[in-house]
Amino acid sequence: MRYILTFILVLGLGVAQAVTIQEARSYITNQDYPKAVVAYRTLLQQQPSMAKNADFNKFYGQSLCMTGAYRESIPYLEFGAKHGKTGAWWYLGISRQHLYEFESAIEALEKYKTQLSKNSTWIPRTDSIIAECEVGLKGIRHVQDVVILDSMIVPRKQFFAHYRLGAESGRLIPAHAEGNQDGMVFENQAGDSRLFAAMTDSTYRLYEQHSFNGQWEQPVVIASIDMGTRKMCFPFLRSDSETLYFACDSPDGFGGFDIYKTHYNSETERFYQPERLGMPFNSPYDDYMMAVDETHQIGWWATNRNVSMDGMICIYLFQFEETPVYLDGEQPERARIERIADSWRQKNGYEDLVQEALNAPQFVEIKESVRIPISDDVVYTSADQFHSKAAREAYESSERIRANLEALQGELEGMRVEWGSANANRKKTLRNQILQNEKKERQLVEQLAASQKKYRNLEILNNK
Repeated sequence: MRYILTFILVLGLGVAQAVTIQEARSYITNQDYPKAVVAYRTLLQQQPSMAKNADFNKFYGQSLCMTGAYRESIPYLEFGAKHGKTGAWWYLGISRQHLYEFESAIEALEKYKTQLSKNSTWIPRTDSIIAECEVGLKGIRHVQDVVILDSMIVPRKQFFAHYRLGAESGRLIPAHAEGNQDGMVFENQAGDSRLFAAMTDSTYRLYEQHSFNGQWEQPVVIASIDMGTRKMCFPFLRSDSETLYFACDSPDGFGGFDIYKTHYNSETERFYQPERLGMPFNSPYDDYMMAVDETHQIGWWATNRNVSMDGMICIYLFQFEETPVYLDGEQPERARIERIADSWRQKNGYEDLVQEALNAPQFVEIKESVRIPISDDVVYTSADQFHSKAAREAYESSERIRANLEALQGELEGMRVEWGSANANRKKTLRNQILQNEKKERQLVEQLAASQKKYRNLEILNNK
C-alpha cells in the first residue's frame, strides 16, 4: 500500500507537532506506517542528529518501504544495515525488488539470511522473495515490446467497469450481482457462458457456468486448471473460445498476483498448463484482469504499480499483437513503464485508436422484465400469473430473501475492499464481521433455494 500523497498533504498543513521516539515506534508496532513516516520525518526535522542513529534509520526506512516509498527508503535502510540492524537488510531487499533492481535485492536478502538462526521462520519467506527476484532478473532481460496506448488511475472497487470492450468481446459483470466472490464475472458475447472465481477448499478456483434454454445451470469448477493452493481470479476468455487469461498469486511468479494464459484443447476437453506472461504485463506488484478486444486489436490489464494513493489502481490500454516482439538486453525502464510514450512506434501517438476503442459499441443485454421458472417447460413473466395464492406468497418471500442476499453480498464486497487498506486492529474487526456475514450469506443462499423450490412445488401441485 502506498500513501505518498497522504504524507504530502499532512506535511503541507503547517509545522508538524513535536513527536517522541516512543510515539514513532508505537506506529511501527501497530503497523500504522503512514503515521510512522510522518513521525520519523518530524523527528528528523526536530533532531537532525538522528540521521546518525542506526535504529532511527532502520525504522524510518522500514516505514517508507511499507508505504511504497521504495526509492526514498534506500539510504536509510543502507545506513541501518551497515550499522548492524539485521532487519534493515530485509526491507532493503524488498525495496530493491520493487525498484526492479533484482541483483541488489538478492544480495541484500542473502545477507539478511546469514544473520538469521537456522530455525528462523523468516528463512523460507526470504527464500520465496529471492525466488521472485530471480524470476524478475530473467524477465527484465526479456521484456515484450508492447505499445502502451494510455493509462488511467481508478478506484480499485469495480475497476473493470472502465474496460471499454467491444460487443464482440463479451462483458464484465460485478460479481455480487451474481452471488460470486472475486469481484467480477466474465460473460461471453453469446450471453450463454460465464467464468468467475469462487472459494473452494479454502482457496479460490475458476468456475464456468452455462445457460441452457434460458436457464443458468449449476457452476462447475474448471478442474484442468489447478494452481495448487494458490488463489486464482479475474478470468477472461477471448472470442476464439480457447484462449483464457486469469490472475494467480503463484509462488513461481514475479511477486503478488501475476497474469497467466492458457489454451483449451477441444480434443481432450481440457486446458493446457498455464504460462505466466512476461514483463511489462507482470511485475513485483499485483497484476491482473487481462482482457482483449480483438475487433479493435487492443487489450487491457490492471496493476497497483505506479499508483500513489491507496484504494486506487492503474489500468493500462495496450495495442494487442498475436505474435509478441521482445526487446534486446535488460530493459528496466520499459518493464517499469516509466513513460508510456517510450513504447510508441510512431511520432504522433495513438489518439485515434484510443478514441475508437473507447467509443466501441458495448454489450447490450435484452432482458424480460421478470423470469419465474416453474418447471422445465413453464416460465412466468409476471407474479400475476400464479394460480396458487400460497405459491405467490412463497415467491414474494423468496424475492425478499434474494434482495437481502444481494444487499449482504454488496456489504461483504465493501468489507473485502476495505480490508486491503486497513490497519491490524481494523483487520481484526473486519475479519470477524466478514466471517459472520459469510455465515449469513450461506444461510440466505440455502433459504433462497428452499423458498424457490417451495413456490414451484406449490404452483405445480395447484395446476395438476
